[in-house]
Formats: sequence, structure tokens, C-alpha cells
Amino acid sequence: MFKHVKDMEYTVHVDKPDPRFAVLLLEQFGGGNGELKAAMQYFSQSLGCNDPKIRDLLQDIAAEELSHLEMVGECLAMLIGPVDNIPKDFSANHMALLGGGPLLVNSAGVPWTANFVNSTGDLYTDLSSNAGAELRAKLVYERLLQQTDDAGVKDMIRFLLSREESHNFSFMQALETIKGTGVNKDFRDSDFSKKYMNMSTGQGDSRGPWNQGNEFSYEENPNEKYGGPAQYGKDPQQAGAREVQPGYNDNTRNNPQYSQPQPNPKH
Repeated sequence: MFKHVKDMEYTVHVDKPDPRFAVLLLEQFGGGNGELKAAMQYFSQSLGCNDPKIRDLLQDIAAEELSHLEMVGECLAMLIGPVDNIPKDFSANHMALLGGGPLLVNSAGVPWTANFVNSTGDLYTDLSSNAGAELRAKLVYERLLQQTDDAGVKDMIRFLLSREESHNFSFMQALETIKGTGVNKDFRDSDFSKKYMNMSTGQGDSRGPWNQGNEFSYEENPNEKYGGPAQYGKDPQQAGAREVQPGYNDNTRNNPQYSQPQPNPKH
């Protein structure tokens, strides 16, 4: 059940209309990193989530994102201002002509699309995507903050980017609770899971925790070691200890109730 409360999460104040900035702010109304995208993404993910705690997290934040959409929409309407008489040089013509309110488009006029929504059904993947989405939204708000001198609008934007920081932190903490599950499970298809290939060679080659330590092996010349003419036919090497064996079935990853059948020793 959804219930709309007319008191907004944050009361929006606009000193005076600014159609030019309204067009920029549309990015967070109907854009790929905006509030509608976030609300739809987290809500869609929650519907397929079987972890009750993570489901609650997703629905809490999805509901708040709809509150943010309302805030941005109210701000847009005030920034557009009266549209009874539209001057020829009006910066937000497309909104003024089509009703005087915000449209579900981004700042370039591209319509909102469900293609913006990322929902895979794998919790580790989805929460990682959400954490990144919050940072992208925060970045847009930081850039919008530089494009207005309206004290009320700047205050609203600071509130919103602070909430993006909070949501990012919540998603990152939730990820810590499900380490080793889903795509993060260390099922290691083969030894190549922990190899770093030095494919961009020359001055500036760097080493760090992304390519050394942490069980990494560093391949200085992978083309010499692994490259060469294609060879077809039987695998010349036996399966390694960490390589997927014949008959492997990956049904366990997303189904904790699944019982892996034991191999028949006669085969």
C-alpha cells in the first residue's frame, strides 16, 4: 500500500524563476542518474529479493527517492515560473509549451526510459550497482550546485546530495553483510580468476593491490605465455584444481535451498 503525505521530506524554497537552471535540473527528474531511475531501480530489485532485511532497505530507500522526485519536481515548477506569456528567448520552452511543469526527460530533452533501471536478481551485483548510482547522482548534484546562485535551491541540492551520500553508505554496509554470496562467491572457475594480465605495456606500468598480493599472479607477457595460433580439438591440459569439472551445475549460487547431487562413482 502506498500513501502520499502532502508534507514533503524537505520544504523547497526558490527565490525567483530561473528557466535556464530548470533545464539543467531536469537531469535529476528524468535523467539516467535521477530520482525516478533510483526509485524504480530499488523498488524493482526489492520485488525479487528474498532477504527480508535487504528487501526492507531497498523499499525504504525507493520510497525516499520518490520523495526526492517530488522535491525536484516542485522546484522545477517554481523555477519555470508563470507560463501565461512566454518570451521568445525563454530557456525552458519545451516545458512551458507542454503544460508548465517538469517533463520526464533529461536536460537534453531525451525521454526517461526503463533502460536506465538495473535489476539482475543477484543481490551483490544489484547493491554494488546501487552504491555506484548514488555516487553518480551525488556528482550531478555537485555540478548543479555550481550552476545556481539561488540560496533556496542551493540548500535543497545540498540536502539531496547529502542523502545520496547516506544511501551510498547504507548500500556499502549492506554489501558487507552478504560477502561471499552471489557473484561474490569465490567459486573460482579456473586459475585465471586471480591472474593480472599486463596488457598495456611501456613506461608507466604500475603495481598495487589490484595486481599484486591478494593471491594475484602477475603475467608480464601474457601474449607470449598464452597467445599463439588457435588450437582446436581436445583440451591439451587436464582440468586444474580450481577449474570447472565436467557435469558442473551452478544452481547453488542463487538458491540456498538447492541440494547439489553427488556424482555417481560408477561414472
